[in-house]
Amino acid sequence: MQSYAPRFIALAVALAALAGFVDAIAFTRLGGYFVSFMSGNSTRLGVGIGLADGTALLAAALILAFVAGVMVATIIARHFAARRKVAVLSAVTVTLALAAALWML
Repeated sequence: MQSYAPRFIALAVALAALAGFVDAIAFTRLGGYFVSFMSGNSTRLGVGIGLADGTALLAAALILAFVAGVMVATIIARHFAARRKVAVLSAVTVTLALAAALWML
């Protein structure tokens, strides 16, 4: 089993808590959809397709946005290889700040 430095464990716990916090807010505000729990959205997508009631569109959009975010983060990490952690975390911080600002409008 691989061991990790305490600071990496703390970072993982903090990021997991942040993802849960953001997901909980989105879940309550988006009518039961998730922003970080894609298996929940894929279930909602399947149900929406089965019911043919249009709810599949939001689930599909959230899944596509998640995949796009993963792709952008991967590009950032590769471009800033020496400082990829700082670059990716900075991009996440800016994205969350923009989302919060847009939410308040």
